[in-house]
Amino acid sequence: MEESESSRFRKLPVGLWINSPRKHFAKLGARWPSASSVKSTTSSDAHSIHEIPSGPSAPSTSLCISTPSLAPPSPSPSPAFLRPRPAQPQSRAKRLSHLFLRGRSNSDRDRAIGDREREVWAHSATPSSHHYLPPASSSAPGLIKLYGDALSSGANYRSLLANVHSTAKQLISQISTSFIKPLHKPSPADFLLCDVIGRPVQQPDGAVQWHTECRRTVASWECPLLLIDMWRPKDGFERRFEIQKREDYEREEREKEQDRDGDSYAGVRWRRSRMASGGVPEDSERGHRGRNTELRRSISDMNLSLRRRQGNHASNDSRHMGSVPGNGAGLQDRKNIVSMIATDSAEVRKRGRGGRTGRNAVSCDLEVMSQSLILPPTDCPYFLLLQGYDQSKDFVLYIMSGHMHVFGRKPTFREREKDRERERKGTKPLKVDTFLTAPDLLSRHLLVRRDSALPGQPDKKALVRPFRGGAVTHNGMALYREAELKSGDLLGLGSHFLFLYRDPRIVPAPPLALPLPWQPDSSSSGSGSLADKQEGLRQYLGSTEALLRFHPKHADALLQEIISKNSLPDSGCGALAPAYLLSVMIDYASKHLDPALMPQLLLKAASQIKGIVWDKVKEFGDHSTEQEADANIENIEKVSSDLRPLMFWMSNATELLNFFQVKVEAMEKEWEFEDPGDPVLSADLDSCSEALSQLDDVIMHTFQHCVYHLTKTLYSFLPALLDTNPFSSDEKDKDKEGLGEQGEGEGTGESPEDDVSALPPTVAGLVEVYRRSLLLTREACLSPPLTSQTFGYLFFFTNTSLLNTLLERDSLFSWSRAVQIRTNLDLVLDWLQGVGLGDVASEFLKKLSMTVNFLCIPKTRLIQSSWSSLQEDHPLLSSAQLHHLLMHYKLGPARAPPALWTPPPGTELGGDIFESFLDHPPLILPNETPRLDVTQPIPSPELQQEITRLRSFLWGLDQDELPANQRTRL
Repeated sequence: MEESESSRFRKLPVGLWINSPRKHFAKLGARWPSASSVKSTTSSDAHSIHEIPSGPSAPSTSLCISTPSLAPPSPSPSPAFLRPRPAQPQSRAKRLSHLFLRGRSNSDRDRAIGDREREVWAHSATPSSHHYLPPASSSAPGLIKLYGDALSSGANYRSLLANVHSTAKQLISQISTSFIKPLHKPSPADFLLCDVIGRPVQQPDGAVQWHTECRRTVASWECPLLLIDMWRPKDGFERRFEIQKREDYEREEREKEQDRDGDSYAGVRWRRSRMASGGVPEDSERGHRGRNTELRRSISDMNLSLRRRQGNHASNDSRHMGSVPGNGAGLQDRKNIVSMIATDSAEVRKRGRGGRTGRNAVSCDLEVMSQSLILPPTDCPYFLLLQGYDQSKDFVLYIMSGHMHVFGRKPTFREREKDRERERKGTKPLKVDTFLTAPDLLSRHLLVRRDSALPGQPDKKALVRPFRGGAVTHNGMALYREAELKSGDLLGLGSHFLFLYRDPRIVPAPPLALPLPWQPDSSSSGSGSLADKQEGLRQYLGSTEALLRFHPKHADALLQEIISKNSLPDSGCGALAPAYLLSVMIDYASKHLDPALMPQLLLKAASQIKGIVWDKVKEFGDHSTEQEADANIENIEKVSSDLRPLMFWMSNATELLNFFQVKVEAMEKEWEFEDPGDPVLSADLDSCSEALSQLDDVIMHTFQHCVYHLTKTLYSFLPALLDTNPFSSDEKDKDKEGLGEQGEGEGTGESPEDDVSALPPTVAGLVEVYRRSLLLTREACLSPPLTSQTFGYLFFFTNTSLLNTLLERDSLFSWSRAVQIRTNLDLVLDWLQGVGLGDVASEFLKKLSMTVNFLCIPKTRLIQSSWSSLQEDHPLLSSAQLHHLLMHYKLGPARAPPALWTPPPGTELGGDIFESFLDHPPLILPNETPRLDVTQPIPSPELQQEITRLRSFLWGLDQDELPANQRTRL
C-alpha cells in the first residue's frame, strides 16, 4: 500500500468449503470413455423414449448414422450425482461401468499408468471397437427435451424426435433452425448442448424453480439419448439437457475460473499450491495419498513419485534379473541406501537373509528413504520445520516461491464469509499460501515479503510481520511489528511451530540465530552478582537516552506519575515536560510492546489531561467573575498569572496532538494488510480517534478562555488610544514614574523592545497587555502557528472595537484628532514590529489604519476629492462607512459637504457601518511535524533528572513484586 497521510486524522479548520463440481468434471472427464459407448435401460427421462418391438433396423439416415468414439477429456458430471444402472452379467456395459466406478488412483504412479493406458487405447483401437452396439430396438426414435434461455420467446423447453445414434451436433443443428431466438445469422456453432444435473425447488410463492448442481458440455459426437439410457442421476436429482449460447457459457466459465483462482482455498489448484508452499488440503482430497500420510514432505510430488518408481523398478529388476550382467550398479545403489537406513550391520545381514520377507522390507525402506532424502531449493527461500503440531499433516519444507508468503490456518465458515464480503466491496484479502493445523493460529497469522514486494528496498531483503493478535517470536523474542528477516533466523508461530528461514541465494550462508529469552529490561535479570546488578542499574538510570522501559502492567502507574508530578508550570522540568515524557512513554510502547496497548495509552493520557484542564478552567472562572476589568497594571498581572496553567496545557496538548497523529498514522500503515472490518482494529481506531478529539477539545477550550480574558482586559485600555494626545507633556509626566518603576522591576531579563517604560502613557497600558500575552506564549513554548493565531484574535478585537468606537463618535472626524490617533497607533505598531508581530498586526489592523488615514487627509485636499476617487483610494471602507465619514466630517460651522462627495445614483448606503465581532478568523488546529524529537539525547538537565526519577520509580515497582531476599537496592 502506498505511503500516504491518513485522512482520518488530518486536522482541519474551526466460507464453508464446498468441492467444486467442475473440478470433479475435469478429473473424471479425463478418465471416463464417451457415454455413447455404454447402454442402460432406464433414466430419469425414460418416459420420453418410446421403444418398439425388435425388428429390422430403420433405414440409415443422416439423423441416425453416427460413429461414436471415445470422448476427449471434457468435464463429466460429478459422481456425487450420477450412478450407473446395473447391466446384464458379463456385458460390455458392466465391464465399462467398472471403469466408470473406478476411484481415483492411490498414488501418482497408478494415475500416470492409467492415463497412458487410456491414451494408447484411444489412439490404437478402431472407432468401431469403441462404441457399444445397441440392440435393434435402440434405433427406434424417442423424444428428448431441450431447455434453455436461448430458445424462442415464451418457450420453456422444446421436444425433438431423436434416436440413440443422434449426436449433439445434429440436435443443435435441428433446433437452431427452428426454435432458437432469431439472431442475425443463426449458426449451430454458436450454441452448446449441456448435460445438467439438478432438481426442482419449491419456492415460497408455490412456483417451482430449477436448481442446477453441476453441468458439462456435451461433445458434438456424443449421443444424448445414450447418456439418458446409460446413466441416471442419484436419488433426489434429475437430468436435463440445456441449449445455451457458446459465448454466454464460456463467459460464465471464465468468471467461475477467475473466482476459483482468486479464492485462497480453491481446490482446483490444491496440488500446485501444496508443491509450492506445503499447504494442507481438505481431508476429503487427500485420499489418494492416504497410505503415505505418515511421510510428510513438501518437494514436488512428481520428483517423489519418480524416485519411488525408480526404487520400485530397481527392486523388481533385482527380483527377476538377479543374475543378469549389468545389474550390479542397481544392486550397489540398493546396498548404499540400505546402509543409510539400517545403521546396524547385523540388521542389514538379517534382512539380506530374510528371503522374500527381507526383500519386501528393503523395498519398503527404499520407498521411505526416497521420500526422506529431500534436497532443498537453490533458487528461492524456504522454511525448514523444526517443531510442528501434527506429524501426519506437517511438512518438512515450506517453499517461498512467491514474493509474498502468508502462514495461517484453515478459515472458519464465518471467516470465509467475511472474505467474500470484502471481495464484493472491492478489497481482495491476502491469499494464504501455507495452511498450518495448530489451534492457536489465526486464519492469517504471519506475512513474509521479499524482493519485488518491497519497493525501494535492497535485493534479497525480506521483512516479516505478524497479523494483529498473532503470537510470533523472532529469534526467541516476541514480535509485534514488521522486522527484517535474515537467512538463519528462527520464527515461532503460536506455541507449536518453529521454523528456520533460509535463503540459498545468499552466499556464504550466515550463521544460525540463537534463540534468546525475551527480557524487557536486561538490568532486572535475576542472574549475576549483586555488584553487577547495581552497576547495570546505575548505568541505566544515568543514561542520556530518551528511554523509559516499562512492563505493560506498569503503564497506568507510570502515566499517572508523569501527569501528576508535572501538571503545573512551576514543576521545574520545563514548559513541555508533560508532552516530552508522555511522548517518550508512547514511543517505547509503539516500538516494543503489544500494539493493542498504544491506543489505550493515548486515550488515557488525553482523558487525564482533559480532566486537569477542565478543573483549571472552572477554578479560573470562579474567581474571574469576582474581578472587574479595571484599566490598571495590577489587573494585567493578575490575569496573566491566572492564565499560565491554561497556556501551559494548551502548548503541551498541541505537541502531544502532533506526536499522537504521527504515531496513529504509522499504526494505520502497519495495518495495511489487516482486515479493515476487524472489530478489534475498529475499536483501536475509535480509541485513537477519541484521544485526538479530546486533545482538540483541550486546545480549543484553553485557546478560547485565554483569548476571552485577554481581550476582556484589553478592552479597558483601548479608549486611551483615541482620547489621549501623544504630544502632551502633561500626560507623559503623569504616569512616567510608575511605569519607570515597573520597568526597572521587570525589565532586567527582557530585551529592550519588551520594555514599555519608554512609551507614552497613552499607549503604555495597551502595549502592556500585548507584552504580557507575548510573555505567556514564550514561557509556555507555544507553537508559532498558535502564537500567531492568539495575537491575530487580539488584533482583530482591537481593530473591530476601535473602528466601531471611531465611527460612533463623529466628534473625532477632524484632521487634528485624526493625527493624534495616527500617532498613537504608529507607536503601537512600531513596538509590535520590534517584537516580531508586525506582519500579523498590519494584517488585522489595516481597516482601522485606513480609516484613520482617511481622516488625516488635509481639509483642502479632501474638499477637492470626488466620491469615486475617495472610494478608489480606500477600498476597505464600505459605501455606507465612507458616506458616514464624509457626511459627518468637521468642515466648519454651517459649511455643507461639497457636491463632489455625493455618491452616484443607485449606490447602496443602507448597510451597517459597524464591524461584527462574529467575523473573527477560524481557529486552525496545527498539523505539523512534532518539535519534540525523542530519538535525540535528553535535551535539558531538568528533564534528565526527571527521567532518572521515573526510571527509579519503575525499578521500585519491579522490585516490589520480588521476594525480599531477591530485591536490589542502590
